[in-house]
Amino acid sequence: MSSDLYTSEIDSEKHGDLFLEMIADGTLRIVTVDHHESTSFSLPPTPEGWKEAENLIGALQEWVRHSKELEEQKIWAQGFTKGLDR
Repeated sequence: MSSDLYTSEIDSEKHGDLFLEMIADGTLRIVTVDHHESTSFSLPPTPEGWKEAENLIGALQEWVRHSKELEEQKIWAQGFTKGLDR
């Protein structure tokens, strides 16, 4: 028995799918599906698994921060170059 914790909501054909499942014993299973090929990774419900999950969360937060910053710079640069066209 498992429960779904997360299912990706972006274009499956373009990006693939990502699923997070919690198995009955508390194990976290991360499943990726890309062009009908499936891969999974499991984290045990132990201090080692929790630390790995915390590191993953931190990495995802850093990616969001950095990619948003890049997008803001891109928008600013586009606005700046449009101002030079005048």
